Amino acid sequence: MIAKLAEIQLWQRNLASLIRSGLFVRAQTGEANGLFTVVGVYGDGTVSAPLAKYSDYRRALDAADLANYLARQNRSVEAN
Repeated sequence: MIAKLAEIQLWQRNLASLIRSGLFVRAQTGEANGLFTVVGVYGDGTVSAPLAKYSDYRRALDAADLANYLARQNRSVEAN
């Protein structure tokens, strides 16, 4: 359980940094090496390194939805 929590905190920290940069447009899911990934999309259309990897597509989709929700909010990312 602690490893899962640390993993979640790490990708959320990376996401917060990406959103703060002002270059983040949205998150999207992808697939790499048999795992479903969540990547950030920059303003110029390029994608970030995977922010999170899941074996279950639904979890990756939920994570991407969460990232997009956080990016749309006007309040600070650190408030979460």
